[in-house]
Amino acid sequence: MRAVRVVRHGEPSSAIEIQDDVEVPAPGRGQVLVSVSAASLNFGDIARCRGGVAAVMAQPPFTLGMDLAGVVEAAGDGAEDWIGRRVVGIAPQSLGGLAERALAGNVFEAPPELDDAEAAAFTLPFHIGYLALHERAALQPGETVVVRGGASAVGTAAIQLAVAAGARVLAIAGGEEKAQLCRDLGAEVAIDHTSEDVFDAIMDATAERGAEVIFDPIGGEQTETMWTCGALGGRYLAVGFNDDPESGLTGRPLRKLSMANLSVLGVLLAYLEVPRDFRRFGINPFPPETGQRVHAALLELVAAGSIRPVIGRRIGLDDVAAALEDHAARRTSGRTVAVIGART
Repeated sequence: MRAVRVVRHGEPSSAIEIQDDVEVPAPGRGQVLVSVSAASLNFGDIARCRGGVAAVMAQPPFTLGMDLAGVVEAAGDGAEDWIGRRVVGIAPQSLGGLAERALAGNVFEAPPELDDAEAAAFTLPFHIGYLALHERAALQPGETVVVRGGASAVGTAAIQLAVAAGARVLAIAGGEEKAQLCRDLGAEVAIDHTSEDVFDAIMDATAERGAEVIFDPIGGEQTETMWTCGALGGRYLAVGFNDDPESGLTGRPLRKLSMANLSVLGVLLAYLEVPRDFRRFGINPFPPETGQRVHAALLELVAAGSIRPVIGRRIGLDDVAAALEDHAARRTSGRTVAVIGART
């Protein structure tokens, strides 16, 4: 089968090859084999290409790709009910999705209102957004939410979810075009961090109070600045670390959290049962039933027209390396999706 393979560590343009003779994987217990119609690109793919620090790292050769959409053509023990169904899913270890066939561990019904590219763009942004805002932050109507990286795939999902929950959204993005996208999605205020002081803009928009919830999928050097923007007793959501070369594993002084009277809430998109040894390393994911409950809530929001993935580009497998270079340079908005055999 055809697949996007990392054959050496380096920048995507030098690390990636499109190979035509990759072996089709066999599903294990609880897994399905999907005939992939579309698969999304992620910032984590860049770190895995480079061999840098990522939530999941791998040694070449390996196939890139985390979230995908398609039809299940085979299943391992316990997953036979999915055969023949149109699904969205997450590849095991966040690897293998950018291929004509791929395994999926967490599997969900594909939203019928979305075409295949939109479905492939749906799972990670909206599941992580829902887990963060509802499961962890317990977002309430009328609260103010700051969404950092508002024009990104995860940011655009968070804006829509927060607006659907009756919250007031202040979005941060880079450049007027991206700021306008945030406004179009329902953000009351869009802050262009390339020309505005983020702290002052948030204080001005909240009458000096700060935001009850700060949704941060970027991390990095501006993390502590975001901590200064919270309301008394506010909640900071550590969602991702796309701007951190150490993938969030660098230390931050706790004193600043103490000074801010701010709570930090970690968020991990994973639905699985783990043994005690995993817990010893700090991994404590949501159980699989949480994933199905979250997905059911998201399907209702899609059906109501309250949320929809933002796709910035639809590309072919041959364009993945160049598209990842654009992601690394922040030249993208929304989700970039590789179309493999999509229903449009």
